[in-house]
Amino acid sequence: MVRAGRDGERADAAVEEGLAIAGWMELGDLSEVSSRAELRAVVRSTYPDRSNAVIGNWTGQLWRFISRIRVGDLLVVPLKNRERLAIGTVAGAYEYRPDAPPGFRHVRPVNWARTDVLRDAVQPDLHSSMGSMLTVFGLKRHDAVRRIAGLAETGADPGRDQGDGVPSSRDELLDRAANATEPPRLTIRELLGHWGVGRRTAGNVAVVEAELADRGLTTVPPFTEGWIDNAVGLVRVSSEPEPAEGAVAVPADPLSIEEILPADELPPVSLRVGDLESANREVVGVDSNQPLAVAVTRMLAHDYSQLAVFEVAHEGRPGGVRAVSWESIARASVARQNITLAEATVAARIVDHDADLLAHVDDIYTTGYVLVRGPDRVSITGIVTAGDVTLQFASIARPIALIEEIERRLRRRVDEAFTLAVLRTLTRKPNISSAANLTFGAYGHLLRAEENFSCLKWSLDHQLFLGALEAVRQVRNELMHFSADPLTTEQLRSLQGMINLLRTVDPRP
Repeated sequence: MVRAGRDGERADAAVEEGLAIAGWMELGDLSEVSSRAELRAVVRSTYPDRSNAVIGNWTGQLWRFISRIRVGDLLVVPLKNRERLAIGTVAGAYEYRPDAPPGFRHVRPVNWARTDVLRDAVQPDLHSSMGSMLTVFGLKRHDAVRRIAGLAETGADPGRDQGDGVPSSRDELLDRAANATEPPRLTIRELLGHWGVGRRTAGNVAVVEAELADRGLTTVPPFTEGWIDNAVGLVRVSSEPEPAEGAVAVPADPLSIEEILPADELPPVSLRVGDLESANREVVGVDSNQPLAVAVTRMLAHDYSQLAVFEVAHEGRPGGVRAVSWESIARASVARQNITLAEATVAARIVDHDADLLAHVDDIYTTGYVLVRGPDRVSITGIVTAGDVTLQFASIARPIALIEEIERRLRRRVDEAFTLAVLRTLTRKPNISSAANLTFGAYGHLLRAEENFSCLKWSLDHQLFLGALEAVRQVRNELMHFSADPLTTEQLRSLQGMINLLRTVDPRP
């Protein structure tokens, strides 16, 4: 689909001249652009005040228009009154018309099959997939190619092929976001679940980002940041510059002003303070004008070692935040009796949510905690204690330790069951010195044959064992790609299940 402008202002020219017309009047001839990276540089230099999210979005649309759309592709253009569609076939390569009016210069020749297809003739599922606000985007889902060809031929939508299945929950989510006036909200974990993944590895992020970009969508705040159960909104990204915008920045919708980086521009992945669950949990505290007894009671009731103390706003100035702890209470009590909360309050250690966690481990160990400042650089969004850091690194270390034990137990039994010569022959690895040189994939290959598996002398179902081994291999491969997100319950269950199995058939420590 190539829209004819925000208000259909290019529709008449498109039909009369046999063209698909893109906007972006400030951009010159793109005929010599040979790569997406080169195009991005051109777009960035033309619109220097735009966010990375918008530049990435516009680059993707323009690259599709000049390069990915091929001669012979079906093409749909909504006409000006939005009640009809024009459907045709792309007849030529990208052209730049320097003498055409601004906004009408980037074109692709089209042979129109018909220009009178009623929008009402398109069934709701296909119509919903046309809801993206992008100027240029692909119609792939809901058996689109066959059905649009049918519309071009007869003016009627033949409907979904019965063998095409039902729309996935991901399709429905993206359609809803593309058409909604109120952005759908869901947790990052729920968002990832629509792609069948549970953690934000670089590869998973790239896949999700790419499909969101194809629909002209992004998330606010970025789904790449923060705890995995934080909520994000699925919002639309600007489709193309307004005719009067030029290269000057204009006020944006509050939901789209975030600086959201495409997957290929993400900064180096590091473990950040805001990636911890506790950094995104409501902070229990007291107001500075409350009695010390309130702070003491809350600390005892919640088994806390410290509390945030929120200073009361004064004369229009926002209040700050300090802290009280058992240590600060004890120190104040040494100097005087019947101390107040103010006398037991000390300066709080505050770090930003996107600070490098590893760089602050020593501070957290020394002070016992840090308060976390949110993306607005003002509000306190959580507190990270030494215990939270311990749990975080335990969640990372535990699956690694489990996989290491699985591997050692497999290695020991395989070395016992096969001579080195046989092992080299069966694995087709003539240079290995022991089973220690095998990967999980190699173990799977070795034990796939029934006669090889029987050499282990384990009273286990062969196929179920191979399935369990494959699940471990997949978890192990994912762990090699760093993510602060914990493994899913199912992934941990796979590891623990294999451990239990191997300890049972071979109880040696």
